[in-house]
Amino acid sequence: MVDTTNAHPLIAVLVIGQEGDEKTVTVNTHQKCEQLLREGLHALYGTPGPNPDEYDLVFNGTVVEPLSKTIAEAGIAEHSSVSILPKTISRGSR
Repeated sequence: MVDTTNAHPLIAVLVIGQEGDEKTVTVNTHQKCEQLLREGLHALYGTPGPNPDEYDLVFNGTVVEPLSKTIAEAGIAEHSSVSILPKTISRGSR
């Protein structure tokens, strides 16, 4: 008999955008962090959303790298909060 209770463990993650907007997304802990980044951008900004290549996924004050690691490998768990921040910040022109 195979135990399938953890075959697709779904967790709720709070995603915070650069303006302080917050959305909750439900993800599978076996998904890659790049998928969490994409789903977070979609939740925050809709479709079409910004280019994920221009954003960092930040967890516990550290940029998650590489994004190819799974959500579980990054230590992101149920009710964790992650920030999605632009890789470059516009300082405006002078």
